[in-house]
Amino acid sequence: MALKIEKMISGCRGLGHEDGKTVIVDGALVGEEVEYTALSERKGVVEGEVKRVLSPSPLRIEPICPLYGKCGGCSFQIVGERDSALLKEEIVKDNMLRVGGLKELPPFLPPSYSESRGYRIRCRVHVDLKTKRQGFLARSSNTLVEVGSCPLLEKKLNALLSEKGGAIFKRARSLMFENRVNRNTGFVEVPMFSGDREVSMDESRVDVTVGGIKYSVTSSVFFQSNPTILEEMLKFVKEYTVGDSIMDLYSGVGTFSALFNGEGKSVYAVEREKKCLALSRINAPSAISFTDDCALWAKKSGRHVDTVIVDPPRVGLDRSVPPMIEAWKPERIIYVSCNPVTLSRDLSLFAEYKPVLAKVFDGYYGSEHVETVVLMSRVNTPG
Repeated sequence: MALKIEKMISGCRGLGHEDGKTVIVDGALVGEEVEYTALSERKGVVEGEVKRVLSPSPLRIEPICPLYGKCGGCSFQIVGERDSALLKEEIVKDNMLRVGGLKELPPFLPPSYSESRGYRIRCRVHVDLKTKRQGFLARSSNTLVEVGSCPLLEKKLNALLSEKGGAIFKRARSLMFENRVNRNTGFVEVPMFSGDREVSMDESRVDVTVGGIKYSVTSSVFFQSNPTILEEMLKFVKEYTVGDSIMDLYSGVGTFSALFNGEGKSVYAVEREKKCLALSRINAPSAISFTDDCALWAKKSGRHVDTVIVDPPRVGLDRSVPPMIEAWKPERIIYVSCNPVTLSRDLSLFAEYKPVLAKVFDGYYGSEHVETVVLMSRVNTPG
């Protein structure tokens, strides 16, 4: 029996209904009719994967990587770059209405997306020291898929990946002696970050230039993987930041704080990860940096700020944070999110602010991940 895919949901999965049950299918696109293999069922929700596409969407393409379906690094290479961004935008909108309970959506600017491959400057390689094999894990598995080249990786990373027994293997051996073998997989994970000239595979700092700003980064901290899309995101945040007092919550390595270096603004960067904060002080020297949990910092601070930039992890905001942000009475809140579900939930936690503008940044083509930036203004106050 054919399953009709009604819409796309988080994770870039297709959703349909059959025999009174909700069916969620990996590898299916909206509008398609598919046969699927059921993998699990819980509380009337069946999860599965595509067995055969009976009526393909006109958006469907052949994956760009020959290892797609085996390697777990990518899960959404079945559409092109532009369509990927547009479908992810629809997923964000659906979550805002369904999870966030918005009565109407804010205006969305056209999404940003990669028009070239080889964009990823960050990855994590798994190494089998016994066989000298290296690559990525299969999807939902601890099986190693050997990879010598990835079409989405930047060229310096691919050059290292192609060397069997080379620098990646040597770094893995060093990590083994530090007891860094993953007990679940038996492999050593080697983080890699490609800067302008060099690649970091440890705590060594490399410089990466994005939008004219030079950032100092290591392989062990988070930094966006797509510098082209990050540059567009930085422009958006800079354009809609107002005032001379800026709070940068979950500031990481100072990615957004660095936008205001040398402008005479009061920028408060709050980050509890000490490695990130140390780099933030390099990247955003004019900001006042605090190593503290955001919720705790909010309790300590009673000051007014003009703009709050908040970029939480995938789990979203602690429930105590929105009312504390509101207590600062900012003119604007700029919420940067990597998870449409927690973003939508968090929007509903603000009593005095509402979203007035949004934009999707598809900086992770080939995967289900998406970044969204939402501009919020005080209710009944012009944005």
